[in-house]
Amino acid sequence: MLEDEIVQRRTTPDSGCVLSAGLFSRACTSYGKTVTQIPSDEKATTIPASNGAASLSEFRRRKLLRRAHALTKTDPKAALRTVHELLDGGAETSETYELESKLLLSLGCGTIAARAAENSIRLGGDRLSLMILLLKCHLTAFNRKPASQVIDALLSMEPLPDEAKAEIAHGAQEIHRYDVAKRLYDELLERDATNVKNWINVGYAEQKNGNMVKAETCYRRAIAVKPDSANAARLLASVRKQMADDNCLHEIKEAMARVNPQSEEYVTAAYALGKTYEDLGDYENAYAVFKAGADVMRPKMPYSTGAIKSAFAATREYFRHPAHLARAAQRLKAFRAAPEAGPQPLFILGMPRTGSTLLDRMTSSHSDVRSMGELGCFKEVMKVLTGFGGGEGFHEHFYAQPERDIDLAALGRLYTAAAAPDDFSGRYYTDKYPMNFMDLGLIAAALPGAKFVHTIRNPMDTIFGNFKQLFTLGFYHYSYDLAECAEYFIEYQEMMAFWESLAPDRILEVGYEDVVADPQREVARVLGFLGLEWEAACLDYHNSDAPVDTASLSQVRQPIYKSAVGHWTRYGDLLDDAAEVLWRNGIDLGESRRRDGGAKTRP
Repeated sequence: MLEDEIVQRRTTPDSGCVLSAGLFSRACTSYGKTVTQIPSDEKATTIPASNGAASLSEFRRRKLLRRAHALTKTDPKAALRTVHELLDGGAETSETYELESKLLLSLGCGTIAARAAENSIRLGGDRLSLMILLLKCHLTAFNRKPASQVIDALLSMEPLPDEAKAEIAHGAQEIHRYDVAKRLYDELLERDATNVKNWINVGYAEQKNGNMVKAETCYRRAIAVKPDSANAARLLASVRKQMADDNCLHEIKEAMARVNPQSEEYVTAAYALGKTYEDLGDYENAYAVFKAGADVMRPKMPYSTGAIKSAFAATREYFRHPAHLARAAQRLKAFRAAPEAGPQPLFILGMPRTGSTLLDRMTSSHSDVRSMGELGCFKEVMKVLTGFGGGEGFHEHFYAQPERDIDLAALGRLYTAAAAPDDFSGRYYTDKYPMNFMDLGLIAAALPGAKFVHTIRNPMDTIFGNFKQLFTLGFYHYSYDLAECAEYFIEYQEMMAFWESLAPDRILEVGYEDVVADPQREVARVLGFLGLEWEAACLDYHNSDAPVDTASLSQVRQPIYKSAVGHWTRYGDLLDDAAEVLWRNGIDLGESRRRDGGAKTRP
């Protein structure tokens, strides 16, 4: 039924890029399967045409292929439609599938791009370039398990050129295989000690693993080679608190002076300089450079508060629709009749900079909880199940169609296949991707055994924490303007209040200020929510050698500290743009909404 719907949707102008029925079917049935698992006798076989259409003439095939290549940079969606025309016409070659994979990857649909790459490998052999493409696809899809298998396959293809080693090292670092990443980076730096990017990557790997002194050394080596490396300067500032007699002001200002003041490099350096001024207690200058960086970045980021309001409103309507309510009830009934074995997911979510990493570290120090980091793959499996082939607006597109039949059990299985640890027999594994809050209702319906911890913090600390954090490009577009940040906060609060009305027994709200005031009480409360006994190791989280891969990677290496509570007050009326939005919406700057309907005054 879904395949028929996909074919129909491909003719709908506003439906985005949707996959051909044949490719969609293969992608769904082989989710998580890698080329290393394909029997050798399959690799040389011809793949039948997707829909049985008559084969294209050679002239037509070449013409369409030229058109697809020509459109790749200017209009990737049109290029993908042309590739689909080729595939549906029987022109299933390694070259065509490789192009499809690259297009899907550019449109942000990694899982199905990986399937196209596998098809290319079947027909063209496991060439190094195709294997690297497959690795990139899995990384984009947050699909760590098959990415790890592809890395193993690539490592068996020695000797490898330096470019391939760099790609494999990056992939290994992304999935926390730091031993592989460090070995490859060491080999690369031994051959070329002037490669700034490799010095930065080695430093970041050391920083993730808590080796701050080694990380700082690597960043300084990068800056010595390239004084205008804004990224090295940013990471150097982040590796520890900057002191009056020992700081990196000179290095950052040198980088800023050398780059285009309208460039992303300038923005990167500005945020580094703001962090350094903040460490030194110079809040006026800190705010000035944070704002200077944000002002350059804001026009580059497509964002609209009105669009967010509409998207969240449509999301709420989806979960009020009788079709969804019926599907959810059926899924819950089946789960209760036959509960699924194995560890269940614990989603730690909310706005960034609200203590989610701290809580994840503390909770996963329990022997029955395994941290999987920020997975980000639930949205990916939504795309897989619906055959979405990439592009903007998937969230709005999905929730605008409540009547569409979604197999919630299949959605849950796809997520579990991608996310659950293979070597863990405990009770829970965590996924702390903050933006999972946008899909909480669907997650709850697809995974009836899942639980949710919602981290909250003083509104102004939350808003300013987002504003002064330079996130990975492409994420959190609201964060480059204080007023928009506050408006987003309002919408997020309304969305979370809706989820809590739907599933109050499955969502636990935990305040950052409460955790730092009495960590033992709050962690015990989380463990009680999970049905777990107290373990003292949860308070020794900072001694864990597990890697950290979030903006808090340096802070959570320290014991609990209270200096971040009420941090926004140090900036006074500089933050009035955000404060006025909260006041207009009836939110006291020293209060934070609680699930019980009351309010708790923050210090």
